[in-house]
Amino acid sequence: MTQAAQYAVPILLVAFILYRRIRRTVGFQLLRPRRLQIRIGIFSVIGVILIAAGFVHPIVFAADAVGLALGGLLAWFAIRHSIVEKRSDGLYYRTHVVIESLVIALFIGRIAYRFLFAMQGAQTATGAGGGADSLELYGRDQWTAAIFFILIAYYAGYYIYVLRAAPKRAA
Repeated sequence: MTQAAQYAVPILLVAFILYRRIRRTVGFQLLRPRRLQIRIGIFSVIGVILIAAGFVHPIVFAADAVGLALGGLLAWFAIRHSIVEKRSDGLYYRTHVVIESLVIALFIGRIAYRFLFAMQGAQTATGAGGGADSLELYGRDQWTAAIFFILIAYYAGYYIYVLRAAPKRAA
């Protein structure tokens, strides 16, 4: 199996997931409280797990804190610029297009970077006979931790706002 064919399925799967995420993020979204509650729960659990995993590499805690602060700031900005519309089939919400685009760009950019880094590490590991150093670097990547916590704080904070305030704003 060639190397291109080996990466084709994961690339197509990631592309499909990104397409769905972009389609769901940009534009007005129907308010579905149960779905938002589940997302808040998932983000919270993943955040707690990642913070607990940070005990192995304490330097990541600083990146986690910066990510949480920036994500909270981004959520605050999104809350101030959100729009709620009452339509015949329910409530719809949307935030500023620039914020939506920034969050998507962070997500896609970091996935692309990590994918390229993993491909480069796999090529180095097969050529050099070992990959322990690349795995250790992966566990201590502050940028990935910070960006992931930006996403956690943004989505959790914004979804909590939407659940609490959107119905009041539309009334």
